[in-house]
Amino acid sequence: MRILFLTSRLPSPPVGGDRFRVHHFLRTAAEAGHRTDLVTFDDGRSDPRALEALRPLAHSIEVVRLPKMLSWWRSACALPTSFPLQAAYYRSERMRRAVADAFDRARPDTVYTHLFRMAPYALGEQRRRDARWILDLTDVISAGIARSLPYRRGPQRWLYREEGRRIERYESWVSRRFDECWVISEAEAHALRAIAPHAPARVVPNGLDTTPSSPSSPAQIREHALLLYFGFQGVFHNRDAARFLVEEVMPRVRAARPETELDIAGKGSERHAAWANRPGIRIRGYLPDLDRELRRAAIFVAPHRFAAGVQNKVVQALAAGTPVVATSVVRQGLSPIPENILSVGDSADEIAARVVELLADRLRAERQGERGRAWVRGRFLWRHSLEAFQGGVVAPPSEVPEPVRLAVAGA
Repeated sequence: MRILFLTSRLPSPPVGGDRFRVHHFLRTAAEAGHRTDLVTFDDGRSDPRALEALRPLAHSIEVVRLPKMLSWWRSACALPTSFPLQAAYYRSERMRRAVADAFDRARPDTVYTHLFRMAPYALGEQRRRDARWILDLTDVISAGIARSLPYRRGPQRWLYREEGRRIERYESWVSRRFDECWVISEAEAHALRAIAPHAPARVVPNGLDTTPSSPSSPAQIREHALLLYFGFQGVFHNRDAARFLVEEVMPRVRAARPETELDIAGKGSERHAAWANRPGIRIRGYLPDLDRELRRAAIFVAPHRFAAGVQNKVVQALAAGTPVVATSVVRQGLSPIPENILSVGDSADEIAARVVELLADRLRAERQGERGRAWVRGRFLWRHSLEAFQGGVVAPPSEVPEPVRLAVAGA
């Protein structure tokens, strides 16, 4: 096949939900022998090495600069309209021309459009081009915004409520104008069908992280129990989860188990240092060898009060055999999932109780971690995306783990 990828962010390095998904979709298709061409926005802050790492994966790469100040101005100009501000942010005449040129050059038979913000560029070519048109919403953003509203305050709450309404109308409209509309989970497919019953929804899950990591010690329960939480702190649901964990859950855990410690990690977590400076809590920042840290931790905690889609960090923790305590919101994103894979609680009391139970019962925690690792390695397979690209039916979850292959490096 000839597959043209249209994406709003340079999909390298494969960190963060959107870059991670597109990078591995691109890699999987290229390694299967399909021609892949990429047209992408970049805000100019990416490391040049990130672009070089993509070159072995794409026949051609066209990068369109997205000036930040101009993009904010475009969003502001959209305020009096009903158009989503997020989509207005990515309006660009240069991108329109780049997409048209890519069609002329690559003559794709399949067009993969990542997120609704890139949909206008695909729609602009649909009348003139014969191709299979795929829109990968990944998550239903309007549903995620609706879940976040109770935790927002003041003008921000008003703005997100308004933007959520705009996005919902646009998602409903645009999802019916593609041949296929991909989402990451069954929960997101349900959310899409609620606003667009006739949209051609298709669940295409992520696979496991295939990037190399340093050798790690086996998973273990430490005498001084170590909890781990990580996530990119540039997004609201991760920041809210970190504060909820530190301020409400950890005091309850330490009341029962005073020796318990918590590591908070992930890009941007340094900004929590001022208010999270409390006994037993360490701010770790970005961790280059996350697998090693997961195997050190007694428990991975995902206390998200709201979220969208699949939390990749939870999948990674499960793959490492680390017992996971999560909220029902996180569990819903992984459905269908067996009952005994996660320990689930929603209130601070419930989450703390699940943590204390696992800390007190080492054998139970180890068995839960083993079940989680076996399940996730049979469920999250990159070959599912290849099957979807090739037009086949995505296979049901397999019980046989997929061999983990390393991502192509830049050399």
